[in-house]
Amino acid sequence: MTKENLPADGAVSADRVAAFYDKAVAQRKYMNHFDEIRIKAAFTGDQKAIDQADADQAKMTAMVQRREGLDIDQVPAKVRTASSTLFSNVRDAYNSGQWLRAQFGGSADAQRYCLRHGLISNAMSTGVNPAGGFLVPEPLENTVIELRELYGAFRRNAQAVTMGDGVMNVPRVNDEVQAYYIGESSTITPSDPVLNQIKLEAKKLATLTTMSSEISEDSVVSIAELLSRSIAYSFALAEDQAGFLGDGTSTYGGIVGLAGAIQAGSRYTATSRATFGALNIGDFESVAGQAKVFGPNRKWYISNVGYYASMQRLMDAVGGVTMSELANGVRQPSFLGYPVEISQVLESRTSGTSGGVACYFGDLSAGAYIGTRRGLQLALDSSRYFEMDMLALRATQRYDIVIHDRGTASASGGLVQMVFG
Repeated sequence: MTKENLPADGAVSADRVAAFYDKAVAQRKYMNHFDEIRIKAAFTGDQKAIDQADADQAKMTAMVQRREGLDIDQVPAKVRTASSTLFSNVRDAYNSGQWLRAQFGGSADAQRYCLRHGLISNAMSTGVNPAGGFLVPEPLENTVIELRELYGAFRRNAQAVTMGDGVMNVPRVNDEVQAYYIGESSTITPSDPVLNQIKLEAKKLATLTTMSSEISEDSVVSIAELLSRSIAYSFALAEDQAGFLGDGTSTYGGIVGLAGAIQAGSRYTATSRATFGALNIGDFESVAGQAKVFGPNRKWYISNVGYYASMQRLMDAVGGVTMSELANGVRQPSFLGYPVEISQVLESRTSGTSGGVACYFGDLSAGAYIGTRRGLQLALDSSRYFEMDMLALRATQRYDIVIHDRGTASASGGLVQMVFG
């Protein structure tokens, strides 16, 4: 049945018939048995038949969902043989890929699959997105979140908070209560902790990418993994850039990171040593010794190039390295008893670095907040690259970073910056 060959009789109900037809096509892009019952009943004004069709369809949908919910082998065999390196299992990757096909590829069979499994609602299957974003399936969202934390050194180590609003004040203890020695029956001098407020203001971070409108079922797992990895890496990179390099400009969303926040008292200059290859153990010992003992998770933050050109070089020079250690290395690098976190946004040049930042040392969880107002949201535009049959996919999140342990002009804080001399 098509809109053009609808029965000619019952013209008095033509508008209602057309409405039923348009709704059916909008929701499913195809006509089913219940749609035809409703359309025919509309001509005679048989509301009872329409209600019965609605009830019967609801029962059948529930039955299919229960049946398929028990079937653990719904993923096609040719897809099950693939392995997923990012998702916890192939099923989650397959569901995420089918969701992408349904929402962004316009696949009718993928939409039916997602409707049966509760991945999208009838309203979402129309492709209309007035809110500017689609609800992301939990496996896909969790994978992006986990990868973002894996790729991003700053988010992985800073104190994470969930923002209940676009602007949120977080209390911080600026000065502790005082302890006094007292004699027997003496009055205890009262004291109060000094508190101040740290303001988090959500900034919107976004990525825009294109993908083909033709996503085959055979490729859904790889597409889901590619998209997850790309979005997570882009967000993690931007967060690291803001957290470590932020100077308050629009380049970093107005965020002041360690580079712009650290005060003179928390800065160590390696005098006359302008490259990683010139740094010595004394420089790193001075940095570690300058940081106040603040927080239990003190670490080094340095680029991969910087680590091997300075820390690893110095450890190799000491000697005592076995063949096994050279062959296998270590899973978590460390130096002077503290873990080393690698971030590639930090200085990676081996020359021309005079006056630049070599590394940081301290406890980010005790000295920096990263607040999340809104997690991952995806939105689609099918018109921008219409002539290439491509879809524009936008991912957004809202977050903020605040460094609150900065030191002062004369006193060091818990986070210390090493600068090339």
